Amino acid sequence: MRRLLPPILVFCLAGLAIHLLALLGAMIFGHSFVPSQAYVSDHDMIAKSIAIPAGCLIFVLCCRKFLKDFRAFQAWDVSFKTLVLSGFGVLVLPFVFGVFVRATLLTAYPLLLAALMGEDTQLEFSVDRIGGSSFRCSNRVDLAGMPMMTGTLCGVPDDFRKTLHQGTRVMLTGRGTADGLFAATIDVVH
Repeated sequence: MRRLLPPILVFCLAGLAIHLLALLGAMIFGHSFVPSQAYVSDHDMIAKSIAIPAGCLIFVLCCRKFLKDFRAFQAWDVSFKTLVLSGFGVLVLPFVFGVFVRATLLTAYPLLLAALMGEDTQLEFSVDRIGGSSFRCSNRVDLAGMPMMTGTLCGVPDDFRKTLHQGTRVMLTGRGTADGLFAATIDVVH
């Protein structure tokens, strides 16, 4: 089992990296990917049931590293900075890894399906927040109940954003399937 763990971790991390690059690439080219709220609510428990053990595994690995560094620190073989970084990893990495795994599990299948077999689709969403501009995303609108890196629409015209508020139902149109789409236009549902 110990011999299989490193290749499995490398395979999972490579898949995670490829998926995150696809999400970032879609955002850079101006089309945010948004999984449908029905897909997210149907698959959220499955994603959490995988993300929590994955976060626990990272926690165990970080604790082992911290204990190894702590023993080396007591023998003056490791600097205090290394010990602090290991401790920081124990506190932060399991949570961050769990969140990334959940987001990846909730968006990987609909993203690939929308990219490969998508057609013109309309999906209805609810507005969570109307945010300001940032260097990465101008004129943003955040959608309710979406996983990390997928619920933000960028470049929404300012005059249209002024008509939105929390809870407003909007219709997104773009290339995709019933499980998610690459948002191209946004309209208020009447």
